[in-house]
Amino acid sequence: MFRKKWLDIPTGYRRLLFLSLLVVLLVGVGVVGFMHYESLSFFDSLWMTIISVMTIGYGDMYPVTDEGRRFALLIVPFGAGVVTYGLGTAASYLIEKQLSEKVWDKQMDHEIDKLEDHIIVCGFGRVAQQVYRELRNMEEELKVLYIHDNEDELLEVVDQGTLRLIGDPTDRDILEKARTDKARGLIAALDSDADNVFITLTAKGMSDDIEVAARAEKEGSEEVLKRAGATRVINPSSIGGRELALSVVSPSGIDFINDLMMAEKKEFVVGEVVLGEKCPLTGKSVESSNLRREFGITLLAIGREEGVLSNPDPDEEFRVGDKLIVAGNQESIASLDGKVNGIIE
Repeated sequence: MFRKKWLDIPTGYRRLLFLSLLVVLLVGVGVVGFMHYESLSFFDSLWMTIISVMTIGYGDMYPVTDEGRRFALLIVPFGAGVVTYGLGTAASYLIEKQLSEKVWDKQMDHEIDKLEDHIIVCGFGRVAQQVYRELRNMEEELKVLYIHDNEDELLEVVDQGTLRLIGDPTDRDILEKARTDKARGLIAALDSDADNVFITLTAKGMSDDIEVAARAEKEGSEEVLKRAGATRVINPSSIGGRELALSVVSPSGIDFINDLMMAEKKEFVVGEVVLGEKCPLTGKSVESSNLRREFGITLLAIGREEGVLSNPDPDEEFRVGDKLIVAGNQESIASLDGKVNGIIE
């Protein structure tokens, strides 16, 4: 058990801890030895030990007995060894740390330069930290880049290998370096609505196709963000207030939803599937498609240009370009997506 805990400590800290214990032990032995052989007080013995260990030479005080001199002959080489080891450890730690940071920064820059079809998260406040946890726990492999102006705050939450850009998310140069023009989506999660509007405008200026999800604090900002080009606008305060109200009016329903959302193993998720031109479901009705029986999923709604059909009628026919909003497990939704898009025969 002790060995396992010791090995869990990083190598640099283990060396520092070992060096500290060695110094304390050496000073303790030196003080006791000089007090015994030279009959000195505690302070004088400590002074004698320090100048012996640091090998700075004796001046106003030096061993006068033969036993004290023999003892000093042992203390001096041990002290020189400890000092040399300490300086070497400190230099090694600093060099390794700086070198590893430079190597990692170079690798990260190289990875960022190759990014395509990725997701950019701007800001790393309370809401963005929850976004990070949700994206990290998703089974789908996602390439996510986080932009924040404080790396220490980022590293308190994210894993060391997480892709990140340190800088102001509202800086156009930073967004260009994040390859916003090649990104699949962007999440503007800063505390300021004005900053989120600016980021949205800048991102849409770089790519018309990018999906932008923006955070809004004030109700009036939602319309502004949508006009700026945000595909989705989320107001955490409104969602929180709605959930608090429902937790009193319909507690069982909200508890069920929360259990599904917070479960470590996602047995039930909501996904979307777009029907392509050669989709076998095109022209079929909701009832005849047998989505529930064949794929084990539930059709919640159909998204079209004219709007969303919630709980569609059994006679409603599917069209090319329909976006099916479905509920089920990840495997079932992936199976449906593969079938309708010709990936699975």
